[in-house]
Amino acid sequence: MLDARPSTVKPTPSRSPDFELTPPPSDPTRAVFLIGGIALLVPIFIAFVVFLNLPSQTTPAKVYSAPSTPYSYPTPSHWSVPADVPEKPIPVVNYQPRISWDGPSDLEHFESPEVDISSVKHLSSEEVKNTVFKNRIVKLRVIINTEGEIDTVETISGHPILVEAATASAKSSIFRSRSKPTTRVLTYTFRVLKD
Repeated sequence: MLDARPSTVKPTPSRSPDFELTPPPSDPTRAVFLIGGIALLVPIFIAFVVFLNLPSQTTPAKVYSAPSTPYSYPTPSHWSVPADVPEKPIPVVNYQPRISWDGPSDLEHFESPEVDISSVKHLSSEEVKNTVFKNRIVKLRVIINTEGEIDTVETISGHPILVEAATASAKSSIFRSRSKPTTRVLTYTFRVLKD
């Protein structure tokens, strides 16, 4: 068990520690070499790191541009309009053209005007009758050359669609030949026929 004897402890003389720091011997050339060495090694280290990160081959810079057409996302089928929806038919208007002019009756060939109403196909036939054929008269000032052909056509009045048809008709119509060019006013009347 435990020893019950008293132990004797002898005091030993101890030295107190010396906490004063003594500066190392200063050598100014050593400090200069140390700072100079660090100044040389840092750029070499940076160059080495950059060299390691370079790709093996140099590639030209990539140029990114927007696509020429925007990306179209798929439309859910229940949102789209069925493709088999019939297109609205072009309206039909039956008309009879008549031409008159000031001066002698010297018309040799009359080209019937063809009215193109495809530009107003969004209208119904009744709407076309009430708009395009409302003022059904077109007046044109023309210059007839010596061979009887029409050189110049100038619009005086009329709906633009009817003017286009009358102008094409006038340029294709032929009068008798003459000794000098003549100016005439042609009047086209578009009479709408009952259906």
